[in-house]
Amino acid sequence: MSVKKLWILALAAILLLSGCGAGGEEQEDEVDAQVSDLPATGLGIRNAQNFDIQYLADGVKLLTDSAGRELLLVPEGGKAPAGYGDALLVRTPVKRAMYTSTTHVGFLGALEEDSLYDSIAAVTTEASQWSTPQVAERFANGQITYIVQDSWTAGDVESIVATAPDLVFTDMSSEGGTALCTMLDQLAIPYVVVAENQDTGSEAYLEWLKFFGAFYNLDEKADSLYEEKLDHLEELYRKVASIPEADRPVVAFGMVFDGIVYTQSSSSSIAKQLERAGAVYALQDLEGDGVMQLGMEEFLDECRDADILIYDSLPMYMQGTLLDENPLFAEFKAYQNQQVYTMDNGYYMNSAKVVEKFEDLLAMCHPDLAEGHVFTVYQPLQNY
Repeated sequence: MSVKKLWILALAAILLLSGCGAGGEEQEDEVDAQVSDLPATGLGIRNAQNFDIQYLADGVKLLTDSAGRELLLVPEGGKAPAGYGDALLVRTPVKRAMYTSTTHVGFLGALEEDSLYDSIAAVTTEASQWSTPQVAERFANGQITYIVQDSWTAGDVESIVATAPDLVFTDMSSEGGTALCTMLDQLAIPYVVVAENQDTGSEAYLEWLKFFGAFYNLDEKADSLYEEKLDHLEELYRKVASIPEADRPVVAFGMVFDGIVYTQSSSSSIAKQLERAGAVYALQDLEGDGVMQLGMEEFLDECRDADILIYDSLPMYMQGTLLDENPLFAEFKAYQNQQVYTMDNGYYMNSAKVVEKFEDLLAMCHPDLAEGHVFTVYQPLQNY
């Protein structure tokens, strides 16, 4: 049994113990059918570990979500094959969806079909925070409803019921997410659990294009886009592979909150991406997993001479200038040379733009290789 399936089964057992079940409607119109677990079209999930898809006959798919729950995706007007009675039946393409993460909506944009935005019935991020023009437009004309994200913790689900979504895209990384799943189970509103942020590495993260594409019958397009983007990344990797060590800038990464610096270890995705972009990660000796905490003085000692500083915050969340965040930044070489970058305000909405993100890193580290580059996911610091 693969590591992926072991992970899915283990997580499913945990979720069953916590009481968050499958939810949704029962299958209908079951018919006997010869189906195959092997995709006849050559489709398949190769790198992502937090979901899986079996491509069956007649456009039907058996999708296993990040909670180990099985969803049977059946094209509208098609018949559900027999033998999958325990799976949640979802008709595709999804026409009215509720999205609880801007990141998930970003994958719709990455599928390059503007009409997909018409399927968004509700989101949990208010209109003023969206930088995606297609979403802002649909807010303005009343197509999209804003649902307060913590309303379900108080038991107020009237707004969700009124929206009547066909499917809710959610996660279970917080108590609120688990509470929402429990309420959706009680209301028999179908949902799918998404944990794309648990897949590290461009090859795995990009493959979530196939996950979202499956709900819109865009499986082959998602697969094609995935291969194209991987090919483009490989071209960029080859472009910087031969850069001598002496020509590789040192890059620091982190942000300050209550006097503590939150940064990433040497094994993190950002550290690996910087290495691929022809840079040296300033904290290459920092061991650990996930977010790491350092005192500001220690961060200064380790990163004072870094050529570039990526301040891991959206500009809208910063107090003012970088020195308002902490005056010790004045001692950083990167600050003195005005080589500081922040995340763009639309960073999370653009998180599916993995290639563009890498191109931004490449332009930071080696501007001579990215002449005329326009930053999209990161931005040069505007207010020193």
